[in-house]
Amino acid sequence: ERLDRMFMEAAAARAAEEAGPSRAAPVVREDVEGDPVGGGGTVASQILKHIDGGDIFSALVLPRPECDDAGRPVWDVTDAEISKAFRKRSLAVHPDKNPSAEAKQAFDKLNDAVRALRDPIRKGEALRRFADRAFKEKCRADPTFTERARKAQERADAVDFSADILRQQREHRARVEAKRRKAMAFRRRERSPDEESDASDGDDGDD
Repeated sequence: ERLDRMFMEAAAARAAEEAGPSRAAPVVREDVEGDPVGGGGTVASQILKHIDGGDIFSALVLPRPECDDAGRPVWDVTDAEISKAFRKRSLAVHPDKNPSAEAKQAFDKLNDAVRALRDPIRKGEALRRFADRAFKEKCRADPTFTERARKAQERADAVDFSADILRQQREHRARVEAKRRKAMAFRRRERSPDEESDASDGDDGDD
């Protein structure tokens, strides 16, 4: 469903581009800011513009996430690289080096950006947002990409389905084994005192 929505959006955008400026549909601003800030402005103002536009990656001078043919996020930056990027980027706006209010705000937002990239939920949301955008751009740039994407999604769905079946089988075997162990424990508890005594006498007789 998500891919179908992106296919439709990409097709509409491509049709608008082909129609020309006079017939193009109005552009709706996305949550993610477009191009990185140029060389103008202070480092603090660049950081704030990126983050206010939803682009924590450019704010930290990290590569933006891409997507694979199935529309899934692709981003192989490590935690160590994130920390290194933060240390390097924050030097210009650290309160000890830059006492301006703008720098303080940029420094605080950089800290929050790093926390977002270390939080699985917030990081996943950011990666998905950029992956969706990259996917739509690929569809607009290459009409044949749509068919490749559908096939890739079908393969991914098949893998997910197989993995889900295996997971269900493992869970079923675990439930069966748990019931078997519970039944054995119940039978041991239900053994009569006479049976326990007979078993004990039998053991003594063997000696």
